[in-house]
Amino acid sequence: MRTVRAIVQALGAYLKAQVQSAAIVTALYVIGFAVAGVPWWGLSGFFCGLLQLIPHLGSLIALALALLLKGLAGGHWLQLLAVFGIWLAIQVVDGFVLSPRPAGRAGVHPVAGILITLAAGLWLGPLGVIFAVPVVAVILVVARAVRHGPV
Repeated sequence: MRTVRAIVQALGAYLKAQVQSAAIVTALYVIGFAVAGVPWWGLSGFFCGLLQLIPHLGSLIALALALLLKGLAGGHWLQLLAVFGIWLAIQVVDGFVLSPRPAGRAGVHPVAGILITLAAGLWLGPLGVIFAVPVVAVILVVARAVRHGPV
């Protein structure tokens, strides 16, 4: 029973960190889009934050949406460049600071989490990216239980 509890705790910690990261990225989009003058910055920032949950493709859709909204509003190319710069800054923060946190919270080393996610993405595609870290976290909990007795 302790092993099951440890698995639930690891997956819960992973999910909680994922939700916190998504909330932070959403807030960054809303603030960044407000600064850049993207039309409907609150709604578009919220939607782009939700799109971040789609591995790899979501961030590109978010960029396209923001550039499209700004372009349709008659944005000058420098304003479009500002939107791209804000998007890029958010991607850097997400990729190097926020995304490794859920893996670490689940008991998987953050660097290993990045490598596992890349390998699973190449091997299994989008589903591999989504489930790589949680599956490895469960495997690690079970392996510790087998090696050292129930966790």
